[in-house]
Amino acid sequence: MPAPSPAATPSVRDAEAFIVAFAHAAHTAGTPAHRLEETVGALSARIGLEAVTYSTPTMLMLGFGPDERQRTVLLRVEPADVHLKRLDDLHQIAQRVLTGAWPPDEGVRALDRLKLEKPVSPGKRAAMLILIWLLLSATLARFFGGGLLEIAAGAVIGALIGALSIAWPQVTTGAPVFELLASAVAAAVASGAARLAADNGLALSEYVTMLSGVVGLLPGFTLTVAVTELASRHLASGTARATAAASTLLQMAVGVALGSKIGEAVFGVTPSVAPVALPEWSELALLPVAAVVMAVYLNARRERLFAIVVVSILGYFGARWGGDALGPELGAAVGGFVVGLASRAHAELSDCPQLVTLVPATLMLVPGSFGFHSVSLFLGSDVTSGLDAALRMLLIAMAISAGLLVAQAIGRPRRV
Repeated sequence: MPAPSPAATPSVRDAEAFIVAFAHAAHTAGTPAHRLEETVGALSARIGLEAVTYSTPTMLMLGFGPDERQRTVLLRVEPADVHLKRLDDLHQIAQRVLTGAWPPDEGVRALDRLKLEKPVSPGKRAAMLILIWLLLSATLARFFGGGLLEIAAGAVIGALIGALSIAWPQVTTGAPVFELLASAVAAAVASGAARLAADNGLALSEYVTMLSGVVGLLPGFTLTVAVTELASRHLASGTARATAAASTLLQMAVGVALGSKIGEAVFGVTPSVAPVALPEWSELALLPVAAVVMAVYLNARRERLFAIVVVSILGYFGARWGGDALGPELGAAVGGFVVGLASRAHAELSDCPQLVTLVPATLMLVPGSFGFHSVSLFLGSDVTSGLDAALRMLLIAMAISAGLLVAQAIGRPRRV
């Protein structure tokens, strides 16, 4: 074990305290490992610290000083969802410290103030969360090929899962099986909706309805980040995220199998039908709405909504035109490249983190739905189709990751 470093001067101690607090706050805001390590490394260098960072979804390690006298800080952390407003706030704090407007100790106090921000009242938060789930499921149902019936039924399921996500921590011990339960509820309700529609001579796709209801649980971004981290040689974090994504998909598929059996026992076997397609213009009309809902779901600032919508639309059309010219997998790479490049440009012009626009725009490319579909096919004993869908999921996730990496590689290095 290395010997402890000599007593640090107050300024060095303040700088180290700031780096530790900033790294922990960035991790809890959902920053991927490759970006967190890159940002903390640049921050440390610019305020005169010799530091290394090692990040995984469950551990954060920082070492200060030369190798032979390094002081190590080890933090146990929990995997966190992306919180765009907090990322925005962290960027502003980092910039003030870097420019010298604030000393490091003031940066630490600003990070402490972020923790003490008054949360939204429980009643208002519950209503907002249910509404967000409802709108997210309703709008994305159209992108899964759903018609009016699928949009309406998906909205109902989304609202139910939103309410369930609020009640779950209050009535359980916190066992990590929420995705399984939510998927079972979605499948059972979708089965009932399909039976009700069939009894009234209407066509409602049970699969599209169920998928749109659970879309907020799909680990599409986690899978894409995992592939990106593996490609950028952050093997531990990438492997952990890929395993977490696979675990979530498996839980959801098991939940769907369970919910489908319950629905079949209660409502009987429902016919498999294709949704009644809406005009193509409806998808284009709902694209800005879906982008806004996704941004609100990720807690983005209001002033960032316009940029998020623009980048999401650019990524959508990039993937669409690329798909028409090169096929769906390479089309996803074009979409990822457009999103990455547009996010870089916006970050430079607006002085905000690239993740503010990159995350919601990447989520709009929805690779997670293919993974969910592949595991569902496996459980349905359709192994050949399951392998095909799983391979397509991986190819699309890799394509999006490749597009993002190429966008980051060209031109000048990113600013912190």
